[in-house]
Amino acid sequence: MRSTVSQDWSAKTTAWKQSGMSLAAWCRENSESYYWFRYWRKRLAVPVSGRFLELTLPDAPISLECNGILVHVAKGFDPDLLSDILSLLKKG
Repeated sequence: MRSTVSQDWSAKTTAWKQSGMSLAAWCRENSESYYWFRYWRKRLAVPVSGRFLELTLPDAPISLECNGILVHVAKGFDPDLLSDILSLLKKG
């Protein structure tokens, strides 16, 4: 039964995203509890910790901060060096 409930809420989440409506409006229109929807949306969310996202850097330098560690990245940086630094920070 648990997988069926998860599948139902997963389908509802997809339908809401495709509707372009606010969550509250979608729930009202579909007679769903806003609070239950938020609960299931959070429960079904895939954690993204430990993954890297591709960034398009602006011309100006940027700063990345994670767990109190600040890394400044300027245009023309060495991607391999940044990857090594982030790997070291992840281990620490």
